[in-house]
Amino acid sequence: MLLPSLLSPLRCFLVGLMLLGSTALSALAQQTTPAPRLKDGVYRRSGKLLRLQGGRVTPLTQPLALGNGFTVYPNGTLVGPKGGRRQLANGQAVNLQGHVVSFRDDMLSAQAIEDHDRRTTGARPTTLVVPAREVVPVDLVARLRHTQERLHHLQQLSALLAARASAAAADPISADVAALDGRIQELSRQLQAK
Repeated sequence: MLLPSLLSPLRCFLVGLMLLGSTALSALAQQTTPAPRLKDGVYRRSGKLLRLQGGRVTPLTQPLALGNGFTVYPNGTLVGPKGGRRQLANGQAVNLQGHVVSFRDDMLSAQAIEDHDRRTTGARPTTLVVPAREVVPVDLVARLRHTQERLHHLQQLSALLAARASAAAADPISADVAALDGRIQELSRQLQAK
């Protein structure tokens, strides 16, 4: 009789422990891995060429094609699509876009720069707050639209005046000049009405 009465609380405890364990495992699985502190690319340190990929550093053992058509080789030679060559010096790096940069200054990730700034100066990142659309006054939107229309008319007028000057230089009494004069006058009236 004692055994069944002990099994029930023990069973409840074991089921609860299993649920707690599965919840903890689920929470661990949902955690994201931290962003790498360094940007992906290739750099030279102590004469060796090293590859950065996803925060991991490995020796560069085979040529790596870069975004701008350049290829970096394990000996540190950077070869362009037209055959130009350049050797990476110690402390230099090349990012995946193919730009040669300073390893110390240009290969840190944005998060690493932000962390360093926070540690050394106590500064926090600048946050910009853009107001929602509803905050912009309706009359301001109308005025901006009106200004945009006037600008469009002025651009048209400028193009017509340039065309008229060219046509008048070639033949001052041609039909083209008269047609352009009519269009210029019409646009001028539209601008004055606004």
